[in-house]
Amino acid sequence: MAIAENRWPAGVSAKRRAILAAAERVFLEVGFGLASMESIARAAGVAKQTIYAHFGTKAALFGATMLERTDWLMEPLPAAPEVSDPPAETLAAFATRFLEIILHPESLARLRLVMAEQARFPELAEVFYRSGPGRAASGLADYLSRLDRARVLRVPAPELAAGQFLGMVRGDLFLKHLLGLGPKPTPAELKASVQTAVRNFLVAHTRA
Repeated sequence: MAIAENRWPAGVSAKRRAILAAAERVFLEVGFGLASMESIARAAGVAKQTIYAHFGTKAALFGATMLERTDWLMEPLPAAPEVSDPPAETLAAFATRFLEIILHPESLARLRLVMAEQARFPELAEVFYRSGPGRAASGLADYLSRLDRARVLRVPAPELAAGQFLGMVRGDLFLKHLLGLGPKPTPAELKASVQTAVRNFLVAHTRA
């Protein structure tokens, strides 16, 4: 599986970037179980002891690739949108960026890796969820909670509502693309999915 881009957050040292990039390549090529610290060290051009000094364990190294690569993917998601802004616009912007993230080739490659290894290494699924989908859901739930407190919308269970909204946004388009049952959804299909999700969500949560 090819890595779509080779970007890392600002402030990551050159040596750490080299280790993380090499680890990601090896994990995606052979899987977590077959990846060895020796092969990652060779790919990074560093000593194996250097990797242990930076990360400690292979699981911690995998987690670091997830967390630090996810940072740049999720950068444009608004951390704390204003409740005074029209919810329809904020939700549409959030949903559009969310779809861009989960349909990114790198995100899909990671998800397939985690799904393939989950039975033997269940901790990988937790790392993946916390670093990506969980962060998006948590940020959205916080926004919905603030909308409820400001009496803009009625959202008594923001965590549940956030999960339901993101589920509507993903729809069947994401699953089909993940399974390789069709090409990446077109911009028109993505826009329609976002608009439908936002409209249905607002109907369900508008205050009487």
